[in-house]
Amino acid sequence: MLKRTLYIAVLLISTLAFSAAGYAKNLKGAIVVMDLSTNAFQIEMADQAIAYGKEVGVDMKRYAPAGSFGDYAGQISIIENLITKQTDIIILVAGHTKALVPVVKKAMREGIAVVNMDNRLNTTDIVAYVGVDNGQGGKMAVDYIAKKLGGIGKVALIQGATGNPVQILRTKGYELGMLVHPGLEPVASQGAQWTEEEGLKVMEDILQSHPDLDAVFAECDNLAVGAARAAASAGKKDIIIVGYDGQKCGYEAIKKGDIAATIRMDARLMVKLSMDAALKYIKNGKKTTGIDRETLIYPELVTIAEVDKYLKEK
Repeated sequence: MLKRTLYIAVLLISTLAFSAAGYAKNLKGAIVVMDLSTNAFQIEMADQAIAYGKEVGVDMKRYAPAGSFGDYAGQISIIENLITKQTDIIILVAGHTKALVPVVKKAMREGIAVVNMDNRLNTTDIVAYVGVDNGQGGKMAVDYIAKKLGGIGKVALIQGATGNPVQILRTKGYELGMLVHPGLEPVASQGAQWTEEEGLKVMEDILQSHPDLDAVFAECDNLAVGAARAAASAGKKDIIIVGYDGQKCGYEAIKKGDIAATIRMDARLMVKLSMDAALKYIKNGKKTTGIDRETLIYPELVTIAEVDKYLKEK
């Protein structure tokens, strides 16, 4: 099994038909993300890993570099330390597509089950990759904007950190959506660091140059909430703003009418599939036989019509 796409509506699907309870209780695991201070989705992924580890009996710890978002050198240091500690499982949200490959290969050689989640590494020397179809999510955001604007309007893009794997895919999806809807005019595109304050700052700059802006796609909910603050301060609350990730701050902003929608990623499902792949790898004698090497979860559009359902889960 090489690749599979999962659809949000079918959450009960599991890639594995085995019980982890018997042998997982003595395993040590770690989830290594890029940020545990400001990015809500990174924090949720880490929290879900701890929670699911308790369910299956794996002692999971969460780690992120002390440096800025995307401090891949810090991630390398963390993984080196986990190798020394003889950790059994590492779930990695990579801060760089290439720089972490050597240390990941080293971990795999040392017998550690490394699963790459969300931000893709440029290697197949892992147990599996589990992520979201971010390109489809970016296009989904533009499709929604086009529908709300009747296919005509001026649109800005607030990107995440430039060069980040997720940023690249979401931007490609946005660009495809703009091609599909030629009545939409792209008027601005600027990178930011995934934070609310960055979203605020970038949106203020965009509105200075384009006061007649109709819509914004922000590549995470933090950026969308910041953009909404800037729009409100400028007296332009009619601008359609779409975020990404499906976080509490995004859902609350939808509920208040500050943003129109978000593209939801299911953090728990990603973590579950990643952990299950690692456990199956260990149970298989550290072989990838029968493991889906790539699994993409389909994103979901959340608007005011669906938001209460997800707010209750937060």
